Amino acid sequence: MKRHRNLPFFVPFAGCTFRCAFCSQEKITGRKDPSPEDELAAFDRMMETCGDISDSENQIAFFGGSFTNLPRERMLRLLRRAKDWMDRGFAGSIRISTRPDCIDREVLTLLREYGVTDVELGVQSMDDGVLLASGRGHTANDTRAAAALLREEGFRFAGQMMIGLPGSTAEAEVQTAKEICDLGASEARIYPTVVFADTPLYVQALAGRYTPLDNLTAAKRIVPCMEVFLERGVRLLKIGLQSSDSLAEAPFGPRDGSIGELAAGMLYARRIADAVGETARGRSLTVTVSPRELSKLTGHGGAALDAICAAVSPASVKIQTDESVPPYLPVCSVG
Repeated sequence: MKRHRNLPFFVPFAGCTFRCAFCSQEKITGRKDPSPEDELAAFDRMMETCGDISDSENQIAFFGGSFTNLPRERMLRLLRRAKDWMDRGFAGSIRISTRPDCIDREVLTLLREYGVTDVELGVQSMDDGVLLASGRGHTANDTRAAAALLREEGFRFAGQMMIGLPGSTAEAEVQTAKEICDLGASEARIYPTVVFADTPLYVQALAGRYTPLDNLTAAKRIVPCMEVFLERGVRLLKIGLQSSDSLAEAPFGPRDGSIGELAAGMLYARRIADAVGETARGRSLTVTVSPRELSKLTGHGGAALDAICAAVSPASVKIQTDESVPPYLPVCSVG
């Protein structure tokens, strides 16, 4: 089976009619809106450098803004160029990200015509109070309506959610994860709220009206949301923001670009402790995971291993790998 690979092209701020309290797309993506000619040239360069396409199923992905709320000619210009590359065999489909209130049947008809199969919705929260405090400009019902329309029109739906938004709680975030599953999402992303210097949230933080999460707290809040998605069979595409100089320079919030690995390590520690319980106390514990999952147990200074030792007190812990072990389902044995 060929591996799936996204070919991401960022359209920062594009199409956004609201400036959310947390949003600083230029900081996150490091890009500003180009001219039409420069934008298409940049897209072509991205496609030209995508490498060998014989061993992968490529999907063009327009990220960074509300794609379906772009000026119509700009949206169609990008879709036409993407379709040209698809017709040449460089990709099989397109994925876009957008706001829940920027979806209707007309735009979905256009998207389908150009080969879009996957739509990522910036859900962020299903709590109307949190959405209002965050300046999102849409409601939870807008998300419910958009998800229903995507299902009716045959699109796959991915839900993007955030933890640590103004007014949010751990309980509200778990409920958001549950509702994303209930709405029929097949995939999800979980992002922490990071405070950038040029945002309304930065002003609120300086005034003491908003308290940012630290890395450890954010990771702990992510874990139960991960569990919801994993238990419901929803694929986790991404946890945390991509590491960058801009992220590291953010004045407040969980700025660790590997926060997803930290949260995953916590989840592994919890699942291993639940699996072996008291039976591992004072005995040797062997944990088998996929090679691709190894860093989640051994990274962050061995925090996950420390948590396992604190929870079940084994005499020793041995970590080994096996390609057949699924993610987040460690095989444990006690000797």
